[in-house]
Amino acid sequence: MKGISIIIPTYNRAELVKDAIRSVINQDFPGPMEIIISDDGSKDETLAVASSFEPKVKVLRKPNSCKSQGAAGARNRGIIKASQPYICFLDSDDFYLPGHLMKMVTALESRPGYGFALCNSLKMLDIARENRFKRWTKPNIDWRDLRNLAISTTLFAHTISFIFKKEVFERVGLFDERYKNAEDTDMWMRINENFKGIHADHYGTVIRLHTLQRLTDVPKQFLLQIHYDVFRSAIRRYKDKNLNNKYRLCKLWLLCLKYKISQWPGLRKIYKIISKRNTEESILTADSSTWKSLEYFINSQ
Repeated sequence: MKGISIIIPTYNRAELVKDAIRSVINQDFPGPMEIIISDDGSKDETLAVASSFEPKVKVLRKPNSCKSQGAAGARNRGIIKASQPYICFLDSDDFYLPGHLMKMVTALESRPGYGFALCNSLKMLDIARENRFKRWTKPNIDWRDLRNLAISTTLFAHTISFIFKKEVFERVGLFDERYKNAEDTDMWMRINENFKGIHADHYGTVIRLHTLQRLTDVPKQFLLQIHYDVFRSAIRRYKDKNLNNKYRLCKLWLLCLKYKISQWPGLRKIYKIISKRNTEESILTADSSTWKSLEYFINSQ
């Protein structure tokens, strides 16, 4: 069976990265498995924790010559070093569920001409040291969602839910390091312009909710412009590639309009209020009775 490179970008995650690493090591995948920890300049004990798993993991230290910081650069350094024909990503504060990688490879290999597969994700809330879960991925995924990642719907494409053929990045390039947010949105759209994908309908990944700083944390005033730039670039590529997808083009224009108008002073204030309500900090205060045990979701598959 073909091997997988699992790239884990990290920054100051000494208390969480070990869970991410263990969730990969404990997979029942029978093929070669390469775990790459791509550190982005951690100041805590993250490197020491990651190095304690050697030789099962390969630790990439951020070069002293690299001045930029962010998830895009950390992932790119991992992609460049990856030696296996399949590539997955896992954020260092998240983790895989048992059996995930085998299911992903099986799904992708069932469609030889496809470039990627993606699964369903859960989000995890830690209340009084008792882990509780909710479905993160939206229900009712259809073909249009797969053809228009990050355009047709939200709560479907997440970085940690994908498996890619390495040739995907050889063709579309690396993450755009100019973007400190929405770099994944930009990547999924570029991949969709060149490759088809399949939905692996299982719960495979868990997004951990917490209040710690993230690699992609960006001041709110810049988020709207970044998203506008990402979708505007997609429109330019649409024309250059002569893509035949009127739905895609219409949605891209609507998204550009949304993020352009949202930058108007009055609407920007409203956006900030709505965004604040949707932050993970507010989620962490949610009623725990609406969250379920992990077994509830595993048994429902």
